[in-house]
Amino acid sequence: MEIRVRPFHPHDYPRLAKMKQEAEGERVTVEGLRRFDERWDHSRFEKVRVVAQDEEGVAIGYGERHHEPDSFDPRRYFLHLAVDVPYRRRGVATAIWEHLRVELAERGATVVRLRTVPLSPGAQWAERGGFRWAAEDRATGHVYYELRL
Repeated sequence: MEIRVRPFHPHDYPRLAKMKQEAEGERVTVEGLRRFDERWDHSRFEKVRVVAQDEEGVAIGYGERHHEPDSFDPRRYFLHLAVDVPYRRRGVATAIWEHLRVELAERGATVVRLRTVPLSPGAQWAERGGFRWAAEDRATGHVYYELRL
C-alpha cells in the first residue's frame, strides 16, 4: 500500500472524528471539531493537521502538531497521531510522523510531546520511535511521552 500524506481538508472531518473516537477515546462530533478549530488562535499558536490517505483519497490516519497554549514555548509542540483500525501496523503513523518531523525540524522544535494510553499500540509506537515516558495523568489514566529533537 502506498501511503500519501496530504494537508487536512474540511471534507476529512467525519473521518477525523471517527479516528479520534476510536484511537483516542474522545467523544467528539464533526461540528465540535469544527468549532474547536475555528476558535484556535492561529495568531499566537501554530497548529497543522495532515492526513494519510488510501488509494481513493480517503483519510486513514491523521497527525497534528501544535503549540501548547497552557505551557507555551515557541519550540515546544504537542503531537496527535491516530490511524484507522484496519490500517494499523502498515507504516501509516510512521509516514505521518516523518512528514511532521520535517516540519518540526524546519521550525527549530526542541521538544515534542504526545499522550496515549499505557501499554497501547500508541505507547509501543512512541517507544519504538525514540519517545521516552515523561509523565502520567492519574486522573485520565493517560501517559505522556517526549522526544527531544
